[in-house]
Amino acid sequence: MDRFFYPESIVVIGVSEKPDNLARNILANLRAFGYRGDLYAVGRQAGEVEGIPIATSLDRLPDGIDLAVILTPAPTVPDLVEACGRKGIRRVVIESGGFGEFSEEGRRLEERLLEVARRWGIRFVGPNCISVVNLETGVCLPFAPLSPEMVRFGPASVVAQSGGVSVTYLDRLSAAGVGVNKVVSIGNKTDLHEIDYLSYLLEDPGTEIVVLYLESLSDGRRLLELARSSSKPIIVHKANRGRASQRIASSHTAALADDDRIVDAAFRQAGILRAEGFRDAVAMAQALSLPPVQGNRLVIISRSGGHAVIAADAAEAYGFRLPPLPDDFAQRVRRLFRADVIALTNPIDLGVIFDFDLYARIVEECLRSLAPDAVLLINTYSPAETEGGRRLARSVEAIVRETGRPVALCVYAMEDEARVVQQMIDLPVFTEIEEAVRGLAAAREWHRRRFVPAPSPAHETAGPNEAAHTLPAGTLTTDQTLTLCQSYGIPIAPWARASTPEEAVQAADRLGYPVALKILSPEVVHKTDVGGVALGLSTPEAVREAARRMMNRAPAGSALMIQRMVEGGVEVILGGKQDPTFGPVVMFGLGGVYVEVLGDVAFRVAPLTRDDAEAMIDEVHGSRLLEGVRGTPPADREGLVRSLLALSRLLIDHPRLLEIDVNPLIALPDGVVAVDARARVE
Repeated sequence: MDRFFYPESIVVIGVSEKPDNLARNILANLRAFGYRGDLYAVGRQAGEVEGIPIATSLDRLPDGIDLAVILTPAPTVPDLVEACGRKGIRRVVIESGGFGEFSEEGRRLEERLLEVARRWGIRFVGPNCISVVNLETGVCLPFAPLSPEMVRFGPASVVAQSGGVSVTYLDRLSAAGVGVNKVVSIGNKTDLHEIDYLSYLLEDPGTEIVVLYLESLSDGRRLLELARSSSKPIIVHKANRGRASQRIASSHTAALADDDRIVDAAFRQAGILRAEGFRDAVAMAQALSLPPVQGNRLVIISRSGGHAVIAADAAEAYGFRLPPLPDDFAQRVRRLFRADVIALTNPIDLGVIFDFDLYARIVEECLRSLAPDAVLLINTYSPAETEGGRRLARSVEAIVRETGRPVALCVYAMEDEARVVQQMIDLPVFTEIEEAVRGLAAAREWHRRRFVPAPSPAHETAGPNEAAHTLPAGTLTTDQTLTLCQSYGIPIAPWARASTPEEAVQAADRLGYPVALKILSPEVVHKTDVGGVALGLSTPEAVREAARRMMNRAPAGSALMIQRMVEGGVEVILGGKQDPTFGPVVMFGLGGVYVEVLGDVAFRVAPLTRDDAEAMIDEVHGSRLLEGVRGTPPADREGLVRSLLALSRLLIDHPRLLEIDVNPLIALPDGVVAVDARARVE
């Protein structure tokens, strides 16, 4: 990977002297950004661009050039990659479009390209990309003209599945005071994909923050593994969010688990910071560029009372606490100005004080005396106060540098004043209160995750590690699914199987009344739709009549399940599915109307830790019902946790298990009991 970002020689293929030739822009960018390695150009006609002679064939150039950049019509690319192979070039950037993103013919061309590259041991970026930037070395390969004046060198590196988005992040991270180290536009990611680049950047000394823009995930589980082990924050701007599963789902889990809900849960589970858009991602990167935010204690200082109120609302929304200011602090600060000018509360409203140097002294006193986890300083000023506002910005920059404490500076001023201030200082400048608080919250969450050791998956409820082929293919009946759950330690209600109404009555007599009666048939997925469930049967006659009615409606070969009724408790649902991106995924929610109508559920990628299981329960909005309401006793939370861990292990052990619902699982004060379940096996 080093040869993509640190090549000592580069050849650009597709260059001509024509003014509208895009490949010549690549050479111009390399010159403008100060690349010092050897440069070569290849085109159909001889000539010269940027002082570099254009060769008409790769054969006229030295062997073993580090990196080739190709920008020619798509049909020519495979043969050019073949020529690179013969010349000993093993790293290629393919900026040309017209491949699988364009047509079926383009897809076949892309397959041929990959075959040629693999035959020669060539790794390539793209195709259909804007390319690679490394501001450390002046490697700047986009075909769009770029200016060194638009960029700022810094700690953030960007991997984007869009050329235009990669340039936007280059621009916005630079303008926001964060700065950029490396950028790669990955295009169709036919060969190298986001995991390859992320693995490299997480080890790259110049990269301290990674920003990913993705429209699809190549290897979700590997992404989570890298994030869990990373010492660097990963921000993901995930677009293309609306793609739910196209097949008809036979379980609640599959129906509710569209791609984006699982992506959200998986990112939280691994400590990935998910951005809702450009501004969100940039705000996170700005705050992560500050000293670490280690907790929830925030002090807000503002010249405007209205801005202070807005900031207080934002702080509450993001879980910050505004501690009251102690009397001894108030006394020290009041010595700096007239005692009747402002009320010393948090937020601190600076009111009618017009001394910008005093603002800096108050910030210093806050950091020294209160030791908050962060300070938000909101400076609103008019054109007549420009000099003071800029002087304050320089003072805050120095305070942050000297104290090593995070101060988020938010500037509200006329026209492009905030941009001018940002160009003057290395400290990030925020232009919106909500973005500043959102960024501080992301930095706080990253700090928390970074210093909490990653727990190991819990196997305390581990059942048999049976081979996946022991499960029969197709839809499992309720008794088969419950037996499977029981083998992994999930308690189930006592039951028996019957083939006739009389056998059903005999089973009910043994189990004890009241009982439930259910149809057992792999052809019946939703039993209630065909009258295949009868509850609260209290007499032999009721059982016999319900059994006759069900058998008359049931498909040939069906059987009956007789089950002792479970009284009381709270109904919950446990589910699982094999997600195409992340593999086995576990779901938890309240049963009944909550899952049917509200979709009040939580997801995590298996294997679960105990903390994951606890968090899933807390995440469900209706989970307060499990705590006991209006005199009812609380449900057995430990039993729920153990059941989630058991289902996680079951899914790991059986990759052919496509979907499973345990619905309902009854959560009682002294345990949990599964009373119904269904599953589908590949």
